[in-house]
Amino acid sequence: MRKKIITKSGCLFFLITGALYCAQKINFGSHELSSNGYLRSGFGWTDGGPMVNFVTPDNMHKFRMGNEANQYAEFQFNYRYKNKDSVNLYEVTYMMSKYIAFGSDDYKQFPETAQLYGKINKVVKNANIWIGKRYYDRRNVEMLDYFWINAAQNSQLGIGLENYQIKKSGNMNLAFIRFKYGNNDAHSYVTDFRYMDIPVSQYSQLNFLGQYSIKTQNDITHTPKSSGYAIGGWWTYAKDHITHTSTLIFRKGSSITDNTYSGKTITENIGNQTLYNLDKASSFDVINNFVYDDKRRHAVQASLTYQYRDFGIDNTDENGIMTDHRVARNLFSVGFRYLYYINKHFNLALEAGNDYVKNNRSGVEGSLQKITFSPQISWNYGYFSRPVLRPFITYAHWSDSFVGLTGTSDYNMKLLNKNHGISFGLQLEIWW
Repeated sequence: MRKKIITKSGCLFFLITGALYCAQKINFGSHELSSNGYLRSGFGWTDGGPMVNFVTPDNMHKFRMGNEANQYAEFQFNYRYKNKDSVNLYEVTYMMSKYIAFGSDDYKQFPETAQLYGKINKVVKNANIWIGKRYYDRRNVEMLDYFWINAAQNSQLGIGLENYQIKKSGNMNLAFIRFKYGNNDAHSYVTDFRYMDIPVSQYSQLNFLGQYSIKTQNDITHTPKSSGYAIGGWWTYAKDHITHTSTLIFRKGSSITDNTYSGKTITENIGNQTLYNLDKASSFDVINNFVYDDKRRHAVQASLTYQYRDFGIDNTDENGIMTDHRVARNLFSVGFRYLYYINKHFNLALEAGNDYVKNNRSGVEGSLQKITFSPQISWNYGYFSRPVLRPFITYAHWSDSFVGLTGTSDYNMKLLNKNHGISFGLQLEIWW
């Protein structure tokens, strides 16, 4: 075990060193090479075994600090070319990513290709054209790692026009994205339209989203062709030390996604069990995200999220007799992370949150409370300043109805019959 830890730590040191070195731009006349990315790594234990995540059943996110039982990295390499006689800038981007759960030996496997796309900038009215596989304008609540818009991740191919300027009225983005399921057994196609940065006042803007999607018939899983749409919008406010985003999104049919890390349509069937009827299924989300940061004494992020999801299928009793027409799930989450700055390189962080879920298909209802304390060593003032080194201790308590459903992993089942647990460890997080 000690040899394995030393090997991983050595690899981590060289990865970080190499990443920071490559982050510097290298220019060769009209050519430019650069790198950026994200990395979190460390170690942790829960009840004497490998660290586990404290998350409610069916939830789409969790409060992150002291609650990420994994190593994860994204390394992106960028090539840019600009001819002196041209206003166009040509780009090629490649990103590899790797996820390793605590206790797993998946580090032996080669990273997957997360992004590979090309772009031509300033084609018309400063708009860019892109084609390939990419993360497309993702939006998230960082404290939760909750990507509430993530239309293209894990796609097969996409093409789009972004940042088309509307004089004094924001800009428009349009994308067409293709996903595949299994060995080309089925595909889905998404049209994603956004009208962004519409000024409301000196400090606030409105943004609108519209999507239409089609998923083809899958003869392997016996799921029919389906379609769907999404409509929504978000309001942003930024002034002095405050930023705030409020979001509403309604999704229908094949526009409901599997999780927040993918734009793929939800899985309709598992074996003979029907999970969703996409002709009737729908989802409604409310997200509020607030950040205050004076970068001298205090910083706080607070979030409130709610999701109502209708599965589009009927409830039945133990004899298979229909009892009502609505299988639904409610998710509610509220919490905060507070930083008290001692100086630019040291702060005290406290994160607390409550997650509630009610699923009338599984009959599960309950809540999970989690609190984490960390004396953080940071690079500079700022809530989003990275790198940051976090020694942490986390306590979580959950409803008796969640016993056996949370606080466990494939590598640690010591909390299988408990409704509370404690984790502690050390995490390094860095982006550049």
